[in-house]
Amino acid sequence: MPARLTHRPTQALIAAAVVLGVVIAVQVALPAAQVGLPSADDGTVDDSLPDFGNSRFEPPSMAELSEMLDRPLFFPDRRLPQVAAPAEAPRTPLRLRLEGIAIMADSRVAVLRNTANNQLLQLAEGMSHDGWTLDSIESDSVRFVRGPEVTELPLETGDNPRR
Repeated sequence: MPARLTHRPTQALIAAAVVLGVVIAVQVALPAAQVGLPSADDGTVDDSLPDFGNSRFEPPSMAELSEMLDRPLFFPDRRLPQVAAPAEAPRTPLRLRLEGIAIMADSRVAVLRNTANNQLLQLAEGMSHDGWTLDSIESDSVRFVRGPEVTELPLETGDNPRR
């Protein structure tokens, strides 16, 4: 026998595996009789259960549960906690510079430069950028709206550079 099989823990594990294998083989060969509820055909039905009749369960209406809804169980004072209104995030200013305007018969487009990342944008009336909506495009300016805020950007030319 190799030296490893002579250790006591190894011998105990081998013995346990053999016993478990024998138990499983016996269970497969001789299945146990089914133990469970008596069947109706063997005449052993227990008559000690109460007869509920044919009545159907009708859940209570929501009006009957209004007190329970007003006083929830899982809060110590049985009142819903008051949720504070979320603090409004600081609004970012409009970081665009008007580079050009294209006015055609059926549409108006503003060419804008994002001063944060130097990206060039083309926006038509009604389009949005960072929460600001392009409200109107005139021949020399555009107007952006965000809620009650209004910002007008003039068209930059050689005569009126932005400071």
